[in-house]
Amino acid sequence: MKFQKEYEILRSINPDKILEISFDFKKHRIKIFFSNKEENQFLVLVCENSKISFVKNYPVIFKNGVANICMHWGRYYTCAIGLSNTTNPGFTEFQKKLKESIQSVVNSNDDFKISFLDSREGIQKIRDANSNSVLPNEAIYYHCIRRTPITDKQFKKVTDSLGKDIAIHLKNSNVTAVFTADITKQKTFVLP
Repeated sequence: MKFQKEYEILRSINPDKILEISFDFKKHRIKIFFSNKEENQFLVLVCENSKISFVKNYPVIFKNGVANICMHWGRYYTCAIGLSNTTNPGFTEFQKKLKESIQSVVNSNDDFKISFLDSREGIQKIRDANSNSVLPNEAIYYHCIRRTPITDKQFKKVTDSLGKDIAIHLKNSNVTAVFTADITKQKTFVLP
């Protein structure tokens, strides 16, 4: 999903802070966390309802200098089904709400609660949410490239996390992506 306008808003965030945006969507409590720290930018979704919670990473990926995020749910699809559109298949209503939440940083909106957290506090909130997630301590954060051919299993994981274009690029380059469960080790992926 093209994310340039929202990314430009997020880039204005103080790199010493973590932005937290909270809102309700279809009986789910959604929290978006964003860090603008050099070499460790991240956009993380925490979704909670009365039955489950999960943490989904949305790495910012640059294609031809334009910021994008991969909205593919992958292993989280069954958890995220409550966020799907009301009248047609897909998640466009949620994607629109996600963009609105980020735009509320510059255009205040009572539907969204905006907080700027100390870096340590923000990281701890994400770690706490992750430990209560349906997939706790999952290696969901892109860390680096390894000069090893990508396996079929890793190809699927890269597709789910970073998108099919990147998985194909890695396969054609005869390398693989390495993921980590430690959010502080996440890196930004730039597609040449």
